[in-house]
Amino acid sequence: MLPVIQEQLLLIKVMQGACQTLLCLSLGYLVGEALLALPGKTLFTTSSLLPPPPETSSGPKVLTGRRAGLLIALVMACNLLLMKIAYRAALFNGHFWGGVTVLFIIGLALILAARQHLRGAHSTGRLSLAAIAAGDLLLLSICYFLLNAESLLLTPETWPFLTSRPPLLLSWHGAVRFAQFTLLALMLAGLDRRHIRKLLIFVAALLWPLSQVLELLLIPELARSLDLYLIAALALMTSAGLALMTIRPLLQKRPLPLAPPLTGIMILAMLWVLGAQTARENTLTGATLAGLQLPPVTSQETATPPAPQAAAKLKTSPAVDGNQLFQQKCSVCHRFDQRLIGPPLNSVLAAYRPNKAKLTDFLRNPQKVDPDYPAMPNLGLTEQEAGAVADYLLDHQTAQSTPH
Repeated sequence: MLPVIQEQLLLIKVMQGACQTLLCLSLGYLVGEALLALPGKTLFTTSSLLPPPPETSSGPKVLTGRRAGLLIALVMACNLLLMKIAYRAALFNGHFWGGVTVLFIIGLALILAARQHLRGAHSTGRLSLAAIAAGDLLLLSICYFLLNAESLLLTPETWPFLTSRPPLLLSWHGAVRFAQFTLLALMLAGLDRRHIRKLLIFVAALLWPLSQVLELLLIPELARSLDLYLIAALALMTSAGLALMTIRPLLQKRPLPLAPPLTGIMILAMLWVLGAQTARENTLTGATLAGLQLPPVTSQETATPPAPQAAAKLKTSPAVDGNQLFQQKCSVCHRFDQRLIGPPLNSVLAAYRPNKAKLTDFLRNPQKVDPDYPAMPNLGLTEQEAGAVADYLLDHQTAQSTPH
């Protein structure tokens, strides 16, 4: 991938945030409307099963016509491309993302085709409702997956193990982000002249603070910052404003103007996207991204002959190569004299030199020690493998410190 200068990178991240906000609003509205158009044509109206005429709908027309699919698919593709350029995270290959995009387009096509058919039909066909249900389920599943993939960007220490441990993709933080997207979708679906739909905005706004608190509790420690807390506070204030502006019209059973709640929902969506971007900026520092792009330590770096006592130690476990294990499992996050995702090894190994068994135990069952770094994932090393890696680490540091 071509190098990106800092000014371009800032512009790319701004564009990615704008695309994600637009995607959230457009896709959220479409998914929310489709969700409410299932059994009985709508779950929240007692009117006839026929859809309302276009002139009575208060939703944006561009999101209810044939152009919606093209617009949303284009924004989706731009968002994924800009995300990859901005953070240079090759978590999945192009074929994988191509498959996700194709499934996304299929879900959009199912929903839009069924909605178009229902507008012209005199009765709600089961096939059309089934198409809406299938399309909505497909889109929601893809959104759940993508939001979990976005959360994975906050734990770069797990990236090297994703191939062998696919469940790492799923996280509680990603699930909470998906719940927040669902709340935004329901709020957008509540932008309707029908009185009972306003209840959606009110209930979703009341549930938002709970999801916001859960997100802050589940987000990795390195992703937290004063800016993130400020954005969360603004989001809480916005959700409170949405609840307050809808409660009086609900109690008095009078119409709610479209502009105030729509503005509030747009602000909340922008804060939701900005919070995610801020968390990524806190976690994916320049050093972290550079470390993830570095190849494993070359043989020239480890070519220094070990001290005599180190050679004796290495003979005790000839079946396990600590150097090879380090290259495979550790070198993405660690260097001896350079900070990457983890601290420079030379700065921490001295504490373990008097007690190799302590280092071996740590490698088998890592614990969070330094709050400035993410917790090291459990590598699943056997006792023999952990001992071999510990020997390599201590011997390599000894060799580096030995004068030549």
